[in-house]
Amino acid sequence: MKLTEISIKRPVATFLFTVTVVVLGLFSIPKIPVSFWPEFVAPVVVVLVPYPGVGPEEIEEQIAKPLEEELSTLDDVDEIETVSQNAVCRVMVRFEWGVDFDQAKLDVQDKINKARSNFPREALEPKILQVQDFIPPGIQLGFYSETRSLDEIREFVDKKIKNQFLRLPDVATATLFGGYERNVEIKIDPQKLYYYNLSLPQVAAAIARENLDVTAGKIKSAFNEQLLQLKGKFTNLKQIKKVIVSYRSGVPVYLQDLAEVSFTRKDRLTVSKLNGEEIVGLSIREKSGGNTVAMVNQVRDLLADLQPLFPPDIKVKVIEDQSIFIKKSIRNVVRNAFLGAGLAAIVIFLFLGSLRNTLVIALSIPLSIIATFLLINWAGLSINIISLGGLALGVGMIVDSSVVVLENIFRHLQKNSGGNRFTTVIEATKEVGMAITSSTLTSIVVFLPLAFLIGLAAVLLGELALTVVFALSLAIVVALTVVPLLSYRLMRIERETKGLYRLAYWWQKAIEQLTQAYKKGIRWSLAHRRLTLLLATAILILFVALIAPRLDVELLPAINQGQFEVQLELPVGTRLERTMQVTDEIEAELLKQPQVEKTFSVAGQSVRIGENKSNSAKITVDLKPAYFDQIEPVMAKIRTFCQKFPGLKAKVKQIDVTAGMQTQPINVHINGDNLEVLKILGDSALARIRKIPGVVNISSSLQEGVPEYRLIVDRLKAADLGISYSEIASVLRSAVLGSPISRFSAFGEEYDIVLRLTEEARGNINRVLQTPVFNRQGQAIPLNRLVKVLPDRGPGEIKHFDQQRVVQILADIEGRSRQAVNTEVKKTLKELVLPAGYFITYGGMSRGIKKSFTSLGNALIIAIFLVYVVMGSQFNSFIHPFTIALTIPLSIIGVLLGLFIFNAAISTNAFLGAIMLVGIVVNNGILLLDYIDQLRDRGLTKKEAIIEGGATRLRPILITSLTTIFGMLPIALGLGQGGEALKPLGAVVVGGLSTSTFLTLFIIPVVYSLLDRFTKKAEFNS
Repeated sequence: MKLTEISIKRPVATFLFTVTVVVLGLFSIPKIPVSFWPEFVAPVVVVLVPYPGVGPEEIEEQIAKPLEEELSTLDDVDEIETVSQNAVCRVMVRFEWGVDFDQAKLDVQDKINKARSNFPREALEPKILQVQDFIPPGIQLGFYSETRSLDEIREFVDKKIKNQFLRLPDVATATLFGGYERNVEIKIDPQKLYYYNLSLPQVAAAIARENLDVTAGKIKSAFNEQLLQLKGKFTNLKQIKKVIVSYRSGVPVYLQDLAEVSFTRKDRLTVSKLNGEEIVGLSIREKSGGNTVAMVNQVRDLLADLQPLFPPDIKVKVIEDQSIFIKKSIRNVVRNAFLGAGLAAIVIFLFLGSLRNTLVIALSIPLSIIATFLLINWAGLSINIISLGGLALGVGMIVDSSVVVLENIFRHLQKNSGGNRFTTVIEATKEVGMAITSSTLTSIVVFLPLAFLIGLAAVLLGELALTVVFALSLAIVVALTVVPLLSYRLMRIERETKGLYRLAYWWQKAIEQLTQAYKKGIRWSLAHRRLTLLLATAILILFVALIAPRLDVELLPAINQGQFEVQLELPVGTRLERTMQVTDEIEAELLKQPQVEKTFSVAGQSVRIGENKSNSAKITVDLKPAYFDQIEPVMAKIRTFCQKFPGLKAKVKQIDVTAGMQTQPINVHINGDNLEVLKILGDSALARIRKIPGVVNISSSLQEGVPEYRLIVDRLKAADLGISYSEIASVLRSAVLGSPISRFSAFGEEYDIVLRLTEEARGNINRVLQTPVFNRQGQAIPLNRLVKVLPDRGPGEIKHFDQQRVVQILADIEGRSRQAVNTEVKKTLKELVLPAGYFITYGGMSRGIKKSFTSLGNALIIAIFLVYVVMGSQFNSFIHPFTIALTIPLSIIGVLLGLFIFNAAISTNAFLGAIMLVGIVVNNGILLLDYIDQLRDRGLTKKEAIIEGGATRLRPILITSLTTIFGMLPIALGLGQGGEALKPLGAVVVGGLSTSTFLTLFIIPVVYSLLDRFTKKAEFNS
């Protein structure tokens, strides 16, 4: 052990090198980005194609199908989800995880460009978004005033405030919402158009050609030249009103003769309120890969600097601050790590019986952790709940190597109290050096398979794996250098028995008695080897049969951050005013609840992607910190209150920081072609699923149809009169929707000039159809002579998955196991009689769970193989690694028991715990067999070596196991905010290590004694 010798012989160099690493680690911490989850980009591209005034069926045929045909040829596509709604087509392209996302976006753009040639000319330019655009921004601010109008507040924020935030180094975007926007609206009565023999395109052209600035050249004199500018742009409304549209009998017809011209507010599409009061909001997002906490701190500091410049009546409140929960969660993980370290230190003190000796071990924890931050910064990772969770989980594992070294040094110094202290420390370290290096290596190699992971697991668990690898690698270096040095300088052999030390003294006595009892137990086990193995197998089978069916299954654990949302959807066609009225009543009821701290509502916007929908709204509710545990009763109360509104579909669900990564637990697709058949099947399935206990927030994608007037053009008559279909469509769209025809400059801003019919005319289909369209001969033909009106009701939306029409049923689960409810859903739907060509598939979380678990299962198998390789290389044997590997299946007993006791579900994080456990549980077996082989080399018989080796290694095995168990106990308990994220992982490790340690002490010796004869044969043959 040259490294150990050097560290003891050159203490100053060892000390200075250690201090250097600690200082560099401390300086690295402020440079590391802070966020809740590791930085990742979900490989999902959202394509939005607006087509104003067009229904879902036309959108499906004219936009969705050509777009899907192109996008379906992309490589690495997992799924294409298409929704055709009123006035918009939304296509969500989900790529396989690990794809080059930047290239994927370019490929999507290329396919859109190809499909664009098949779109109708009236369809607007497609937009490409990604999932990060729909994740809540880092911070949202709400501005309000008791004296100023929302127009004035919006103008102030837009001109004076927004750009200040955009200059901050970590800010990517700052988006205004709420309040009013203004434009110049020209409202025309269709009867006056007919009276003056004019059309909407003629009026629009007259306004556009008058609103121009023209450069007419230059005036050149002998010595200089000047530009000639003709100023014709409108500067006031009077100029617009006096535009001459045409002449009638030589008399000019002014715009004011047939239209109202006003500077007015645009039609509001959404309304935002904070605690029931309307506000103007500002959403601020951090840059990709940026530091959420740093960005929010920058915004808050700047806001404090700007507030003295605010007019006294304009106030600002923070609507949402993501950094608060992040900081609380990070602090909680750090607290759990300290708590785990404290518990581990107590265990060490009880075994060593000396505060001085315990301090030697206690120093190895901060040394390893602080040095780990240096490597985290070097690797470009972030401080998040996953990477810090890796450190917290590693606290118990970090001390394992140091404890084994210290305990062995202590034992050797006791034996050789009069010998050479330096030689004794070196020999004691050398005796366990290979074993702890091998055991640490087994803990490290189990994380290598994570490089082969796919899906969400690879994104979330990669940083945790790297962090643990860094910490354990540094821990073994500390165990072989710093611990021997400190032991050589500080360790005392004498044990005190007074005061606090009396507790340790009693503990030592108990361990001595336990050692004697263990000797008797191991002798009995060796005498009854087959019975011992049979009992272990029976216990394993019994626990699997009894506990496994009782455990829930989920992709990621739900995390309670004290927030829930109320998603509202009224019947299709409901006006925004009615939606606001219902939202206000529910918001008022929420504010009456003593547990509620604040509410933030947005009416007129769909929940999922954010399209404008007058019949939709969402209320975000924040609870007071003291009432986080009462979130379920409050949600149940509001769910009941929402039932009083006829036709309202309300979803009340907890806001979870994993919401962007997984869908609702019940996700059923009924596939087929005919919308009417799908509607019948969907309604039947919906009714069946609704009866299942525990199902809440159920909804179907085939909603009640949109009320519509279906206009049928008489093409023969139109052709006879010399009018094209596109001319009719253009006039109709301009009459109802309106179209920006030019720009108006005023107050230092530019505003749209919008031309359309008066509000009274737009509210009556007969008045709308009085709008004239002109033929080639200049005759004015009213639209009602060319179109036939049929009242109808189209589908609310048409959904496709991978170009196949589906009705999708989504629901949440409350108060029951997800696994049990999903099993019941599948059983119930098997009774549904499906016509030929129709079938049911299950997507969303079920699909995600299957993919992630398959990937993690493969990683687990690779981890077991790699651990076998490491152990085989150490022992130079094929049999010994197999003997030790038997601890892995035995740990299943504790895994199931741990999940059951700590009330955790089988999840991605639990699977990672199982992978970690593979590297941890074999460590005890390595320590045990390594020493047994050493004793046999010294001349002891097999049975004597097994008994003596077990008794000698009982103390270090108990110390390492208990320090790891107690170090991870706070994680397993899920203490504090965000603690649920790593709870399953901690539960698996604590439970698995507890049972495997106990069984290892008996099963490994028994199996070793049985298989040893094969080892001897192998050695003889070689």
